[in-house]
Amino acid sequence: MSEDMHPEVAAVLRQAQRLQSVMDDQLHRMNTQTFTATDESETVEVTLNGHHHLIGAFIEDGLLRLGVETVQQRLNEALQNALAAASASIEADRERIDAVVAQITDLPRESG
Repeated sequence: MSEDMHPEVAAVLRQAQRLQSVMDDQLHRMNTQTFTATDESETVEVTLNGHHHLIGAFIEDGLLRLGVETVQQRLNEALQNALAAASASIEADRERIDAVVAQITDLPRESG
């Protein structure tokens, strides 16, 4: 930042750079994070990426013999568990980002 720059402008630019860094970090997390979960019987495992896209599924050998409805139920259960983990992570990320934004902008943090 230039020595000729007004101090308030320089401060706003520093805030913008910090906010950009926070957003870049969040995008990196979304691009690299995965969420893996199983059904209760641990016969099905699914993996979601940080964008909640299914990127992997494992069905235990022999499970298909139990029928389509059983496999469907267990896949859905594993998907729901993975989505719950992803949602919890998103909520934690949102709270972290809100806190950083409040700190950057010197605003009092609102709860809820």
